[in-house]
Amino acid sequence: MKLTIRDQAVEALTSKLDSKNGFILALNDGSNQFSTVGGSCAVGDKFQIIPADEPTGQFQEKLENDRFNVYISDEEKVFLGNEVVIDFNDRLNTFSLKNESGVLDPNILLKK
Repeated sequence: MKLTIRDQAVEALTSKLDSKNGFILALNDGSNQFSTVGGSCAVGDKFQIIPADEPTGQFQEKLENDRFNVYISDEEKVFLGNEVVIDFNDRLNTFSLKNESGVLDPNILLKK
């Protein structure tokens, strides 16, 4: 599974990760220790970025990426697809997550 992080997203992440060299890309649906929401309506359509230097807990699988160390768990694999892209919208100050099928989450939560 390959992760592409667009240039604008790289710049935004670099400034927002507070010197961390990577992050966890996790579902935000009640399925893990980082989730803030839950319920069947949220399953698979909300993601979050958690700054991290290394894998933790169930988040052990590293996504192929040249710039950051990005970790996911088996739960995220089902929803991500093969060609995953993180983009950033300067105007809205939001990250988005896409794959070969379209937009997965237009507003990824970035936790501090």
